[in-house]
Amino acid sequence: MEKIDSLLRNINSATRNIRLYPSGHPAIASQLSKTLQEIMELFKTNNRIFIGKTKDVLVFNETPIMDAEEKIGDLILHMDNKGVEGIIFEKGITNNEFSDFIDLLSGEESIKGRALQKKLHEKGIKHITLKSMSSGKKAIINVYNDAIDVVKDAMNEMRMGRIPKTEEVTSVVNGLTDAVLSNRDAMIGLTMIKDYDNYLYNHSVNVCILALALAQHMKYDKKNMLIAGMGALLHDIGKTGVSENIIKKSGVLSSEEWDKVKEHPLLGSQAIERMATMDKFVARIVLEHHIRYDHSGYPQTDNTNLHPLSMIITIVDAYDALTTLRVYQKPYHPTEALQILNGLSGKHFEPNTTRAFINMLGVFPIGTLVRLSTNEVGIVTAINKEDEEKPIVKVVFNNEGEKIEPPLEVDLSKEDENERFIISPVDPLSKGIYAGLFFEEEFGSLPINGDRKS
Repeated sequence: MEKIDSLLRNINSATRNIRLYPSGHPAIASQLSKTLQEIMELFKTNNRIFIGKTKDVLVFNETPIMDAEEKIGDLILHMDNKGVEGIIFEKGITNNEFSDFIDLLSGEESIKGRALQKKLHEKGIKHITLKSMSSGKKAIINVYNDAIDVVKDAMNEMRMGRIPKTEEVTSVVNGLTDAVLSNRDAMIGLTMIKDYDNYLYNHSVNVCILALALAQHMKYDKKNMLIAGMGALLHDIGKTGVSENIIKKSGVLSSEEWDKVKEHPLLGSQAIERMATMDKFVARIVLEHHIRYDHSGYPQTDNTNLHPLSMIITIVDAYDALTTLRVYQKPYHPTEALQILNGLSGKHFEPNTTRAFINMLGVFPIGTLVRLSTNEVGIVTAINKEDEEKPIVKVVFNNEGEKIEPPLEVDLSKEDENERFIISPVDPLSKGIYAGLFFEEEFGSLPINGDRKS
């Protein structure tokens, strides 16, 4: 505990000194060097060092720090001002990385949160990561919005002929993975929120969440979950090489236009291969995500053994596309979408992966509008693993057809069978309900390129 206290006090002093003395002053360099030495010493017994706040308590790794405000008030103030709730130091950290980080943490207050993390990446700081420790809906929305920003940045880099940054993708997929592991149902609920004006970004994040959820359900380890997540987040990055007029065309594509669209898995895979330190399997699953289980898709390949993670991306990509309104397609009800996927099992989709996906989403997937035996209408918000036919439902219309504000949450597994049970799914359009808007109100707005249009 003495070493921890000493390190925290020295980080605190470093943040203070950098503001008290002019750049290059010996007092700054001496303090930074001393602090970094203490970090290196702690790395002998820790693979990484985490400093963060949870429920207003400062923690070092998993150890709560008593009287933190008195000991390191400057550090806490800088973290609060910059929207930083967690700092992760990893082995390999250099003097320049640590110095630049302290400078950014102590510097201009307008650079905070996601913008501050981006600055770290721009300065080549690879061994320090900022992390949110918020719990509940705020954390879920933050990690979702961060993912939207990363996809947008990556695609903009591609359009400008540059290679996206691996560190940003890895960081945000780590955050999404943690969120899925801690609250999978809530994250799946977020995938019902659709942004039609920014379909490519929104779809990429939704596919990432569904891929992580399915990989977890199929009991893949965290390393493979991350590979699946990164492949899912970047699966459509190659579409930046296809004309936007083709991507957004409402009519039938000509054969030449369709040939252009079919180039996107290869274009994406080639770009990912050039991303520094990116796992080689990420490029492979991006290349394979449209080949299909029976090889009836594209691109054509002599490799008969498709990667199992590619099969995950293939099916979740199709599910999110089917349940999203497009210029050429009305959205399918989640139960209808699962029926379509099941009908193509063994053809487009690998049978075991298909079964696992349907099993994970349940008889009534999250986002399904259902009619209850009481004539009430509600939206499925969570799955009951013990009995898929008895999920948690938010009742939005009473038995008279009147809207309920706020919705009434009902756990059907705890209801008497004579009281409430699901009798059928309901077409949301018939009730003027859009599941995405329901979840948006439930979790808070998702600001994607300014005002959202539904």
